[in-house]
Amino acid sequence: MLLKDYKYYFLPLAILKCSIFCNAQITPANIVYLQNFGQGTSDPNIVGPPISKGFTDFTYSNLVCPPAGSYSLVWATPPPDQSCFGGKWMFLTHDHDHEMNPLLDFGMMMLVNDTSSSSNRIVYVDTVNKNFCYDVTYKFSFSVINIDVITQCTYGPDFPVFEFRIEDDSGQLIKKDTTRPGVAASTAKKFSTYGFDFTIPNGVTTLVPKLTLLQGTYWCEEDFAVDDIMITTNGPKVNIAFDNEPGTVVKSVCFQQNETVSITGNMDAFYQNPALQWQQSIDSGITWTDIPGATTANYSRQFSTPDSFLFRLSGAEVVNIGNPNCRVVSKNLRVEVDGIPTNISATNNSPVCTGDDLIFNASGGASYIWTGPNGFSDNIQFSHIYSPALKDSGRYYVEITTLGGCITRDSTYVTMTGTDVYASPDTSICKGDSVQLKTSAGVTYSWVPVYGISNPSINDPMVKPDATTVYSATVTDSHGCSDTANVLIKVLNSTAVKAGISGSDFLCRPYDSASFKNISAGNITKWSWNFDNGQKDSTSTPSIQYYSIPDNEDGYVVRLAIADSSGCADTAYHTLKVVNNCYIAVPSAFTPNGDGLNDYLCPLNAYEATNLIFRVYNRYGQLIFETRDWTKKWDGTMKGIKQASDVYVWILEYIDVKGKKVFQKGTSVLIR
Repeated sequence: MLLKDYKYYFLPLAILKCSIFCNAQITPANIVYLQNFGQGTSDPNIVGPPISKGFTDFTYSNLVCPPAGSYSLVWATPPPDQSCFGGKWMFLTHDHDHEMNPLLDFGMMMLVNDTSSSSNRIVYVDTVNKNFCYDVTYKFSFSVINIDVITQCTYGPDFPVFEFRIEDDSGQLIKKDTTRPGVAASTAKKFSTYGFDFTIPNGVTTLVPKLTLLQGTYWCEEDFAVDDIMITTNGPKVNIAFDNEPGTVVKSVCFQQNETVSITGNMDAFYQNPALQWQQSIDSGITWTDIPGATTANYSRQFSTPDSFLFRLSGAEVVNIGNPNCRVVSKNLRVEVDGIPTNISATNNSPVCTGDDLIFNASGGASYIWTGPNGFSDNIQFSHIYSPALKDSGRYYVEITTLGGCITRDSTYVTMTGTDVYASPDTSICKGDSVQLKTSAGVTYSWVPVYGISNPSINDPMVKPDATTVYSATVTDSHGCSDTANVLIKVLNSTAVKAGISGSDFLCRPYDSASFKNISAGNITKWSWNFDNGQKDSTSTPSIQYYSIPDNEDGYVVRLAIADSSGCADTAYHTLKVVNNCYIAVPSAFTPNGDGLNDYLCPLNAYEATNLIFRVYNRYGQLIFETRDWTKKWDGTMKGIKQASDVYVWILEYIDVKGKKVFQKGTSVLIR
């Protein structure tokens, strides 16, 4: 919408409601007379001044909602929450001019609160003195809308009925018509236009256009608004277009280029001796002047002065071409001759934090080309750098071009604050491994996702992801600026690789054997055994190993290194302790007195025994001690109570190194 501060323009005769868009028309017409009730301001509560006395039978009101039997001049009716008469009237946001051309704002209309009357009432009448032609067809028309909200009328509805007529100055009727059966209320909120063609009798130089509300009982759905009461010429259609640009209605050029613009037109067949005349307006279509010598179908002109020009082609019988009131006209074409743009600007929203949206704004032209630090360039009005860094500080330039091609330049300086955040390292790990991340120094830190991370609020947390993960670090500095960086931790395998060995724990001098079992986990493809006896193996199930043990050797270390197809590896170690004696025996006596000598009863040297069970019974057959771990010894007590000196029976069961089940039974003496 146009937001300029308009004034009212009221004249008793032909009244034009003009902004810079006054020329734009949906249907080209040569307006001989127009009453459109003037132009308002942006405030819809300001009512226009009264129509001159004698032009209407209705009483003027300075209220937006005029009382019964009166009218006011407005460009809108109040919205629903402030509507007239308890919501009886519809909410209108514009007059008929705006309906025909949305670029025309704040045009007034005559708003009438109708009421019953026993006589006809003149809505509007005027006297038009023009140099008319008698062999030209004219058209008299007006636009009207029923402003009542559709309701269930107790009586009625009583739609308003109008008579519209053209008389001469002596009151003689030239032509008339009515709007019967009336102007009905409608939810479409659209004006209806009524009119008729007429010719002027010889000798008539003055016309009286009259719009009358016929008498009747008006109680329901009877209120209305009137706009655009006009007389226009009516005849053949006149067509014009810019050469090679048939759809263009506004052509822009730059004054520096001295460009020649050509327009071509034609008029449909109608007149016996047709004539053409090009016209120009430099006041936005308020007045039109004939262009001397421009009487052919083509008009060309070179433009070297910044301004706005309107052109149209008029036509008539050759005998009438000298009278503008007898012509038909084409639509208007506009030529905008641009000067060097002066009302320009280039701005940005800095200072902004790194990582925030840096926004540029240029105005005053039709196209823009931006350039700046670090190779920046763009060709839109509102340019962006969506994740700027500190290095993006500096001066940015914009080349501003008008529609006509006139060029100027402007610039704006950008200040970036904050920190350039980084995160590292991008790396690959095996499942189950950990890696330490690191990001830029700041005041606060936030890592996401938090799963598998040791502390998401520090700058160097440890992470142990189960799968490939992108970690994002958001760092905030002392200025409150935040930025985010990402680091990729790629997990190479889906199942963790974990090496494991089970097997013999002891070797007995001077010669012994040992077996080992691979208990590793993962999708393993490689095994590497080292048995510390000079033997190696690359299978998952190695053979029994043999050891010749020198006197000075007290142990061996077995190593298993494994790897999967992704290269993830692990190593396990298993220690073999060398012992001097592996003969299993149970002492015949023990003295649990705490002197460190023979204080316990247990099987001795059961290093290689498996599935061992050792039980001790008293002379009454009561089980007083039992263990499956030969290193767990009986201390001569039962439930913390010292047992008496006596002979005790023991039973020992185990499986020896050759897999043979052994059963032994004997007695030992407890001496206190």
